Amino acid sequence: MKEDVRVTIPRTVYRTAREEKAAISNAVTAAQKNEFLDGVVRRIIDSSSSIPQALHAVQSFVDTIDYATDRESTGTTEYVRYPSETLVDGEGDCDDKAVLLAGLLSRPPFNYKTGLVFPPNHCATLVPRSELPAQSVSVDPLRVTVNGTEFVYIESVADVPLGRWAEDYGENPILATYVGFWQIHNMGELLASAERALDGDLLSTLRAYT
Repeated sequence: MKEDVRVTIPRTVYRTAREEKAAISNAVTAAQKNEFLDGVVRRIIDSSSSIPQALHAVQSFVDTIDYATDRESTGTTEYVRYPSETLVDGEGDCDDKAVLLAGLLSRPPFNYKTGLVFPPNHCATLVPRSELPAQSVSVDPLRVTVNGTEFVYIESVADVPLGRWAEDYGENPILATYVGFWQIHNMGELLASAERALDGDLLSTLRAYT
C-alpha cells in the first residue's frame, strides 16, 4: 500500500494558474519556476536515502494521481493543468501529469533540465540521460536527441523503469518535443495527428500546443 503524501498549495498559486492560458509551453515554464514545489518534493522524498530512491518516489507519487481525461474532469476537449491545479484537483491526464513530473524533477535535490515528449495521443517527461543515475535507467531506454543532448523518456502515468513506455501506449513514433522550445521529430505523423484532430472537431487540442 502506498502512503498518502499531503502537500500544501498556496491559494494564490492555484488562482494564478487558473487564470493563465492553458498552453503546454506556459505550463512547463511555470512548473520549472514554481518554488512551492520544493516543499512538495521534500515531503515526497522524506524517507529516501539516495537520489535513485528519491527519483523513484517522485515518479511513483505522480503515478498515484488519478488519471482523468480533460473531457471527464473539465468538460472541455483539451485543458492543460499547471502543477498546482493537478495537485489540488487530484487528477489529470498524461500531459498534466507529465508537466507536474517535469516540475518536480527540476527542483532540488534533482535540478534536472526537464522537458516533454509527444508520441501520438500521449505525453511524457524528458530528462537528459547524463543527469540521471545510471542505475535508474533501463537497459536500452527510449531516448531522443535535441540539439545534441540525449534525453530519456520518463513515464508519468505508470510506475515503470525510466526509459520504458506505459503498457497501455506501447511504442509509437515521437512526434515532437518541448525543452524550452518546440522541435518536430516526425512531420508526417504530426500532420496526420493534426488532421485527425481537425476531422474530429478537436481544434482546442491543437491550440494547447501553441
